[in-house]
Amino acid sequence: MFTELGPFVLDSDLKVTLNPYSFNRAANIIFIEQPVGVGFSYPNVPANDNTTAKDTVVALRNFLRMHPELQHRPFYVMGESYGGHYVPNTVKEVQQTNKDKPPGDVINITGFAVGNGYTDWGLDFNANVENGRFHALTSQSLFETAETACNGSYARCFWPRDDVECPKECGDAVTAATVNAMDDSIDIYDIYEDVCLDPSQERLQTQATVLLGEHRKSLRALHKRRRTRATISPIFPTCIDNFSARYLNDPDVQKSIHVLPSTIPNNKWSDCGNVDYDFNYESELVNYQQWVKDGDLEILIYNGDTDFILSHMGNSAWINKGLNLPKHAEWKKWRGSDGQVAGYFEQYETSGLPLTFLTVKGAGHMVPRDRPRHALDMFASFLLGGLYDKVGKESETGLCQK
Repeated sequence: MFTELGPFVLDSDLKVTLNPYSFNRAANIIFIEQPVGVGFSYPNVPANDNTTAKDTVVALRNFLRMHPELQHRPFYVMGESYGGHYVPNTVKEVQQTNKDKPPGDVINITGFAVGNGYTDWGLDFNANVENGRFHALTSQSLFETAETACNGSYARCFWPRDDVECPKECGDAVTAATVNAMDDSIDIYDIYEDVCLDPSQERLQTQATVLLGEHRKSLRALHKRRRTRATISPIFPTCIDNFSARYLNDPDVQKSIHVLPSTIPNNKWSDCGNVDYDFNYESELVNYQQWVKDGDLEILIYNGDTDFILSHMGNSAWINKGLNLPKHAEWKKWRGSDGQVAGYFEQYETSGLPLTFLTVKGAGHMVPRDRPRHALDMFASFLLGGLYDKVGKESETGLCQK
């Protein structure tokens, strides 16, 4: 709502202005906190992909019953980061529960989009060592040492899990090859951005930091020192996460939006809270395999190309190696409404609608924050059926003051 694709922007004085590139310029947007216990949602209980999907779809159906005029409109699901699991599981739950509903209660699921998402543990996190080398974060010799020691299998040591062995030689080589990315000196979610150096601002937990900090066992000590990310966005100021936290923890703000203080964990708003979430190592590829076989959903997989943690290389790997689809359209550029090259995309054949893989040039883990105008261009094109190379040129939209 305040730091990415939503309608509002906060400055250091907590003054609220309007985001001219908010996604609600192109569609009606419903924000749902996932999983229960984050932000202002409650209660704070253990959760996993299944419970989160079920809770979300119950909420969606209740919302649509309250707004029957929206019931049969095309419906899309969109998310980023661990949304690579949230989104597919939500879509699957919608499809499964639609089968038992009367026509008036069916959600018209049309498509979904996932940005910089975690989809397949082995293929997503096998890309980090190579991604670091290709972005000049390590030397050729350190890369080659890791390649030899790990025999090209890096995920088992870059993102360790209890049921997969990480050989010491491989682990040492992966650590050496990724230390410049992971030692807290740069922003791992956008390697070209600066970090927020304001010592008066506390470190915040976000979905991205929890995703890394809770499950990268070998680098927890390093990650505890993560600084809040900065931004080079033309819309969102540096340290925007801190401004949003201060704003949402203001008692007057909480009162005005009807928050019940007794329901806020630790009496304090935080992006992720302290949810006990069962991190899912199972691949989502089986769901994608069914969807490309059916061919009736519009699917967009997009990546900011400067993200180190969940890179375009990892997402491209699971699409190519995991789905093994023939090409529908080869890699080509797409331009934003400002006429600039905004990134590149390719499309893959399914039994129906093509699957699109797209990059956003110069964006990191949070695409709408880093490249707000191009993110809106991408989103609007997605809703129009994927006309990414036919974005019309428009004049600049100024930031609205209020």
